[in-house]
Amino acid sequence: MRGKLWVTRIVRAKLFDKLLKMSMPDAETITPGHAMRTRSMGQKGDHKAEEADRVKASMDVGYFLQRAMTSDLAPSVMHSNRMRLETLRRCSYYLEVIRLDLPLGEHSYLSNSTILHLIDPWKLQRMKKLANCQVKIQLSLLEELHEQLVKGRQRLDSLLEYCDLPMLMVEGESIHEQVTQVLRTKADFDAVLLPGRLHSKHQLISDMGSAKVPQVRLALVLKMPVHFNKERSFATGNSASLHWHVAGAEVSDPREQFELHYKLLQPTCTAEGTEVNMLTCDAYSAQVEGLRSDRCYEFRIKRVDSCCLVYGLWNDSVILRTVSASFGGGNECNEKRRRLFPW
Repeated sequence: MRGKLWVTRIVRAKLFDKLLKMSMPDAETITPGHAMRTRSMGQKGDHKAEEADRVKASMDVGYFLQRAMTSDLAPSVMHSNRMRLETLRRCSYYLEVIRLDLPLGEHSYLSNSTILHLIDPWKLQRMKKLANCQVKIQLSLLEELHEQLVKGRQRLDSLLEYCDLPMLMVEGESIHEQVTQVLRTKADFDAVLLPGRLHSKHQLISDMGSAKVPQVRLALVLKMPVHFNKERSFATGNSASLHWHVAGAEVSDPREQFELHYKLLQPTCTAEGTEVNMLTCDAYSAQVEGLRSDRCYEFRIKRVDSCCLVYGLWNDSVILRTVSASFGGGNECNEKRRRLFPW
């Protein structure tokens, strides 16, 4: 494509050198008889120098455009931004207590749960409502900025494909401004990725009499989403084995608790329609018994809700079909056949 040929450094350097030589005429002795001709040549030389400067500035804009498209706005970067946005939408957001009256790294005999109970309930609910609104605004803003990025990159990609040197010399300033605006949007997107700080105008813990009141503030933190391990999850004749993990976690946190919800799909009678159950799990796997053979079940996994949870709508799901009682003639290896999304 033409837009990718002229914009290389080698072509730019050669063209600029050629134009620079053209703008510098050979020196000659100026005589009164040649004064008019020398003045005319000087004016032409000035014009050529100005033209060379215009060409160089235009080619700089082209290089700026190509560099943006292959670095900050590269396809891999745009895909990564989309994945980060999707991950944030699936995360769970919590309030966390931060002690302000302790040196960094020093621990207190008061646990976070104890301090939370010391906080005025009305103020805590107000902070949770504030945090919930802040998360929703953050996610909406990220969605809008990402949409602006996608549309802006599409416009720049069209410019890079069809623009040439004459077009750059005419519309160079406009193109430079468009690239700058898209890069500014990219910077705004990166800045909004992290949760913002929560601000409280009043002291969270009321006066405790003679006891020293802990100085605390509440911060907004997130936990990565929980996903089923679909390769290890399977169903047998009347049971299902479910496994899950936290996205990005290298080791399992033993303090985590999960809720496993499951229900029978396509019930054939009223009694079957009420088969909705829930298990609380301290581990990252569970065995569900008492299922009907040759039927489809939907399983959903999420963290156990805590008093600090402020936002967490998403939960992962998987559909498994139990094996028919006559399948495999009792061979257990054949029974453990996983069927995901059977339709």
